[in-house]
Amino acid sequence: MFFFRELLLTRKTLFSSASAEKRKKEHDCYLKNGSAVLEELLALCDGNCRIPIRYFSAIEIHNAIRHSKSKMDLSDVSMVTGLLDNRPVLVRFNTCSFNNIHRDIAITAQMSHLKNVLRLVGCCLEFEEAVMVYEYVEGISLFDLLFKKDNLNRKSLLSWGNRLRVAREVASAILFLHTEFTTPIIHRDIKPYKVIIDDKSGVAKIVDFSLSMSLPPGELKLQRDGVCGTLGYVDPEYYYQSIITQKTDVYSFGILLFLLLTGKTVYDIIDRVNSKETTDIDEEDAVEEDNFMDSVILEETIDFKIFPTNFVDRYIKESNVMDIADPTILEEHGIEIQQQLEDYLDLVKKCTTLKGDDRPYIIHVARELCRMEKCFRALALTQN
Repeated sequence: MFFFRELLLTRKTLFSSASAEKRKKEHDCYLKNGSAVLEELLALCDGNCRIPIRYFSAIEIHNAIRHSKSKMDLSDVSMVTGLLDNRPVLVRFNTCSFNNIHRDIAITAQMSHLKNVLRLVGCCLEFEEAVMVYEYVEGISLFDLLFKKDNLNRKSLLSWGNRLRVAREVASAILFLHTEFTTPIIHRDIKPYKVIIDDKSGVAKIVDFSLSMSLPPGELKLQRDGVCGTLGYVDPEYYYQSIITQKTDVYSFGILLFLLLTGKTVYDIIDRVNSKETTDIDEEDAVEEDNFMDSVILEETIDFKIFPTNFVDRYIKESNVMDIADPTILEEHGIEIQQQLEDYLDLVKKCTTLKGDDRPYIIHVARELCRMEKCFRALALTQN
């Protein structure tokens, strides 16, 4: 009996020790992550948080996702469904070391009142990497919606009217970033994977501001070593000169606009530009290039060696807008929206011009998209 009593006491002491060690680690993570989030809030908005966010413990997060069977993968962002206080949520774990999750928490908290930003419910700071908890949305990334042709909702969600609305909604969120903080915040990684389309409402919601940077007070640009972003969406001026401005985001958004028009991926477009302009390429070389493009997609890197500058203009060349538009758009409307498609393509060209000074500011882009959307609605009314 004495032996068993001692064994139980020893076992209890070991469990108690392990539990204490775990609590200490969670406390240390809480202090480290908490101070980092506070530092970001102070830098971005003088520490004033517009929307209070809730704090969750590590135990609450574990319990919330314990029975989770579904997840949403958005490039380098991975979210699983969970249940907190009997309501569904999306729980995001940071999977990329170069993402600044603390900045993401600070910025998203300031923008969660916007319908075009995935609302942040709260966060947990007790893990090695902070965890973000969002409102639950039954949705799909804009990337999957555009390029996974077997999606059943694709045709209805990607009508021309809906594409215009998505473009305007994303532009409005970028405009808030550029104008409503103490200094402009530059997203640096605008792309379809960072946009979720709500299956029920069709509303576009931006997620992930972890690569964002704020411009210095009173300055219109920032120059720093190293470039962050994704192949094909990175402003060439930023890539080659390491200059960050508001026009950096305008270029990336222009690429997103172009993909909405064509229904083609950046990699399809670059591949076509390369194949059209390169001669005497044997089959083996072509395979190597395909493998290169695949690796870029998987690794989400911008350390690229083969990058055709101004590839939008080179893709278009003398083509008619009706030749490059997504056939889904033309099946629905046809020739009656040709003028609007030409206006839209003209906006794409302005946004993606090589020199940043020649691009419009996002506020002008948003206004033009609003105008186009109103014109399209008026046209649709006359046809009904």
